[in-house]
Amino acid sequence: MKIGVFVCHCGHNIKHTVNVKRLGDFFKSFPNVVVSEDYPFVCSEPGQDMIKDSIEKYGLDRVVIASCTPSLHGDLFKDLLKKSNLNPFYLRRVSIREHCSWVGDDLEKNSEKAKRLITAGIYGSCHQVPLEEKRVDVTKSALIIGGGVSGLSAALFLSNMGMQVYVAEKEAFLGGQVGKLKNVWPSLKSGSDIIEAMVGELKSRDNVEIYTSTVLKSFEGFFGNYEAVLAGPQGEKKIIIGGVIVSIGFSLFDARLKPELNYGKDERIITTVDFENKFESLNLPEKPRVAILHCVGSRDEQIGKAYCSRICCINSLRVANAVKDKFKDSYVESFYIDMRSHPKGGEEYYEDTQAKGALFTRSNIAEITSGENAIIIRGEDTLLSEPFEREFDLAVLSIGMSNPVDSRDLATLLKITLDKDKFFLEAHIKLRPFDTAVKGILIAGACSGPKDTEESINHGRSAALKLFGFLNLGWAYLDPFISYVNPRRCSGCRMCEHACFSNAIKYDEETRVVHVEEAACQGCGLCNATCPSSAIGLKGYIDSIIDDEINGFLMTV
Repeated sequence: MKIGVFVCHCGHNIKHTVNVKRLGDFFKSFPNVVVSEDYPFVCSEPGQDMIKDSIEKYGLDRVVIASCTPSLHGDLFKDLLKKSNLNPFYLRRVSIREHCSWVGDDLEKNSEKAKRLITAGIYGSCHQVPLEEKRVDVTKSALIIGGGVSGLSAALFLSNMGMQVYVAEKEAFLGGQVGKLKNVWPSLKSGSDIIEAMVGELKSRDNVEIYTSTVLKSFEGFFGNYEAVLAGPQGEKKIIIGGVIVSIGFSLFDARLKPELNYGKDERIITTVDFENKFESLNLPEKPRVAILHCVGSRDEQIGKAYCSRICCINSLRVANAVKDKFKDSYVESFYIDMRSHPKGGEEYYEDTQAKGALFTRSNIAEITSGENAIIIRGEDTLLSEPFEREFDLAVLSIGMSNPVDSRDLATLLKITLDKDKFFLEAHIKLRPFDTAVKGILIAGACSGPKDTEESINHGRSAALKLFGFLNLGWAYLDPFISYVNPRRCSGCRMCEHACFSNAIKYDEETRVVHVEEAACQGCGLCNATCPSSAIGLKGYIDSIIDDEINGFLMTV
């Protein structure tokens, strides 16, 4: 067996706190290691050429790369081995950046730990087997759950690319919250006009089916061949789809959950949504005094909403502008925690609002009480560290975004995960921001966290592009890290079947043993850990690999 070891400097990320030169030299005399090199950036083109040349020159059987975490550049290095006619699963990645250099500043300790990790990687690589990716046929169609701007933009993209698209919206109308807005910042177009244009284009296409007042009743199958049942006014409809984009938006924060603000008890205390709908009919004096409270339902740990909703500051500015435009001599004061005028153009909008005479006070609001001729706002000016009490004719609460009402039910049905705020959780916030833990099920828009309209539209298109990349060929490769069953050891207890969240394990009544539906298996290993007979294993993670890695790690102690 011929093993090649390649240690990456990662610029100064690793080299600064790990002696990469010493590591490269140490493994040159290691048994079965025929080449050991260190290089500034192994992932660069020259670094890849170095590995490729070494595979051809030395006839390497295994490649061990000590660099960043295996999830980063994984496909890049696998493709490199493929091009060198070496099975890509003979690659072993060892993380010495996240696990060593970023842990501490002690050069000697980090270098020693890196030596142990690489040794363990070399020992484990000796038992690696030539796995093969499984090719499966996929259905070139998609289900969009949610008919808001993100879902509609995803549907437009996929239908434009020729895919069959199903849109399921639980409400009787499309457009979500955006469709109710009179103007959408920064374009200031009517929300209904934006939605009507998108829906009109979708309805003109033959490859789009739109279902309103419809919910997802059941969901089964595996990537590329999911079976969904939609329940609506016309009954149930079964569809076969290749993937799903979840875009169910958000729910508005209920200001009644902040009883100190007195919302719902005084008609002079309204939310930004109420203002949007009732502004023209509000009974205000000629020179109204208007207070705007930011971050109602956001950045508030007491009610479990520690996150920023991103839209509240802009909505507050829109309210201030609307009041100043209609009532030139009005007194408008915004009470904010911090100004976060997102997105592009927001700071200029903030400055323009100030120029119109609106005041901004950095503060914490304690309460709003009702008086006979005015409402009274009490709080603390956090810049001056002084309490204040002011009278106003109107208070507008800039409410934030909360998680979708039915996010938990849908997450359970699709077997995907929620974050601590009950929004849908991305597989990786930077590397896989649209994916979930289940392949072929993606998320778009504000259901994964607060977003404005423009961002939601772009998010929907991006998720659609990712799904199109999965399905457009009509077939796809699946990772080979899946479970397998030894029928001679299987007792038919079916404990693994109950543990499998992806329904990949099926029980055969005739043979009284289980088998694995490979296309459905997610490779989580739950069945392997559950099986009392050790009849199930996970390809690529056999016991001999793990045992030898442990031995290799301990041998350097």
